[in-house]
Amino acid sequence: MQLRSYQMGRVRCQTNLRRLSMALLLYAQDHDYRFPPPDYRTPAGGYRTWVDLLRMYIDRQRILECPWNPVGDGKHKQKGFTFRCSYALNARFWGHFLPGPFPIENVEMPGGTVLLVEAGLRRTGSPFEPAAPPWITHTYWDTGADPLAYPSPHNRRMNIVALDGHIQTIFVAHYGPANHDAEYGHLGGGVFNWNGGFPNGDTSGAPRE
Repeated sequence: MQLRSYQMGRVRCQTNLRRLSMALLLYAQDHDYRFPPPDYRTPAGGYRTWVDLLRMYIDRQRILECPWNPVGDGKHKQKGFTFRCSYALNARFWGHFLPGPFPIENVEMPGGTVLLVEAGLRRTGSPFEPAAPPWITHTYWDTGADPLAYPSPHNRRMNIVALDGHIQTIFVAHYGPANHDAEYGHLGGGVFNWNGGFPNGDTSGAPRE
């Protein structure tokens, strides 16, 4: 029964990721093939996230939480985020390699580049932060950057969606810095943090681990 419950939760998250990735691609089609910013300030001084900008492309009430890693009352309220989401957008698509959005057509290996990962409620109880309150992560950098934020909720597995739209359930390859390139490195299942493990325009060598 527990295994079936995990399988149902995994499928539910895959459905959520599919909806979000389709909404992101529709947004990009309307915005010169650029994705929305991860978060931004409103004229009133509040914060919004990339999910808020997808209102025209998806029924926001149907973006459900990951059943094994649900979001809680935390960072989204502190920063004034209006939407809670158990999924995180790859931060490299905005303001990292160049100011503003990265043109998605410039990614040479979209099938090997992660777009969205499961995230959400940051697990508490760390020996380093025993009383830390839960908070929500809405952007993805690297699993090794904060293992508590990307805990592979499905029995040591994590659902991800790549830039080309395909969804995988992977075993996370790295939760630590040893022999791992946090910029381009392997996330798991043949999917990497950026461009299939290669810098743009330099695909002649081995992918970064």
